[in-house]
Amino acid sequence: MSFSARDQLIIQQIGRILISKTQTLSVAESCTGGQISSIITSVSGSSDYFRGGVIAYSNQVKINQLGVSVNDIERDSAVSRKVAGQMAEGIKNKLQTNFAISTTGYAGPKGEKVGQVLIAIASSKKTVINEYFFEGKRQKIIKQTVAKALTLLLGEIKN
Repeated sequence: MSFSARDQLIIQQIGRILISKTQTLSVAESCTGGQISSIITSVSGSSDYFRGGVIAYSNQVKINQLGVSVNDIERDSAVSRKVAGQMAEGIKNKLQTNFAISTTGYAGPKGEKVGQVLIAIASSKKTVINEYFFEGKRQKIIKQTVAKALTLLLGEIKN
């Protein structure tokens, strides 16, 4: 998957800010399948602030690696506000970073809720969870999710 010039500029801005504040970032990706990690590491110098991440595609990985509640997955599904928040907080705590991004959603092509995506940004101050409904085919939904996650992160780290 290729990334837009805009996404590259945003990740460069994110990197400059995190480095200037001596802060770090981690990710927990489900529906984006590692695409956020990929764009972050495509920029030289990202090792100065990016610690790593988990591709938590299965519920077992969400539970075992990120500490997501089994009950919340069973009650609300893996694509829910609670799960998105727990994923971000789980990876932030596991990798001991200042910020974390998580994504969970339905990229399709099958299912009633294709395009429903939740993105969470966790920091030491708060966890912000946003829900979106993107349109298009699978790759377009993933690209939109990556772009929106980076934009949300940039907004949070500027504060």
